[in-house]
Amino acid sequence: MPMIHQLLPDRHSLHGPFDKDRPPALTIDSGDTVRLATLDSAWGIEPRAYKGATRRKFAEFDRERDGGNHALTGPIYVQGAEPGMTLEIKINEIVPGAWGWSSAGGFNSYWNRRMGVAEEAEVLLDWALDRDKMTARSLHGDFPYEVAIRPFLGILGMPPAEPGTHSTFPPRFCGGNLDCKELTAGSILYLPIPVKGALLSVGDGHAVQGDGEVSGPALECPMERVDLTLTVRDDLRLTMPRAKTPTGWLTMGLHEDLDEAMWQALEGMLDLIGSLYGISRTEAYALASLTVDLRITQIVNGVKGVHAFLPHGAIKG
Repeated sequence: MPMIHQLLPDRHSLHGPFDKDRPPALTIDSGDTVRLATLDSAWGIEPRAYKGATRRKFAEFDRERDGGNHALTGPIYVQGAEPGMTLEIKINEIVPGAWGWSSAGGFNSYWNRRMGVAEEAEVLLDWALDRDKMTARSLHGDFPYEVAIRPFLGILGMPPAEPGTHSTFPPRFCGGNLDCKELTAGSILYLPIPVKGALLSVGDGHAVQGDGEVSGPALECPMERVDLTLTVRDDLRLTMPRAKTPTGWLTMGLHEDLDEAMWQALEGMLDLIGSLYGISRTEAYALASLTVDLRITQIVNGVKGVHAFLPHGAIKG
């Protein structure tokens, strides 16, 4: 009978880079559910008290071991997971914390240079999150802003099969920093498994993000509760991430070249339409031109992302 497990962020479960040799923080059976929490992406544990204040970080943050990487909770070892299989991640619930932050400018990234703000002072906005109204309200400013929130995890992923540590910043075929705003509660993400046991880690909570994540951060926040059901699929073989969301199917492309990421996402969608409707690739292509939207997932992780989106019910028959 499937079990429900708890995994809280502490020195045992918190880590920075992906590494297939990192001991798992939790071992589960396929079909089990994990209820966990995450820190904010920058290892913060509380909001800034006032404008200009330093945000307090996780006390046991190890700069040498974890620095330069998102704060991840995991890894989760799934019994029976083998390379070449697919990990089905059912996102049952996502509850953000009560605070978050966003920023733009102030450091020498390629997007800040392109937009002419690399030398400008960083704009850092603090936010209070209202989880009943599903809104965020900015703090410490003369003119407060309010935006609707739609929480999701920026990172759901597994380590590559290559030995050593791997940065959390670029997304990969096996997941990681996908930053796909469609992966809200009720979605199912399918990821190719690269290593025995899968070793899934999650983090980089976003209260809300636009397609592109154009300034670098989204509205970064801790997650108070994330509920995931993890199932190993030996009947589904993928080479790139795929997801079924409450509003449609999506396939992802990931590449340093945005054009190539787009073609990868489209190729995945043609495969999906062909399998859903039992039709040829060329016929799927004809239907995709009528029903599929190509969206820029994010442009700020070195490896850029595009997702092709097919709304449920767009093709009948």
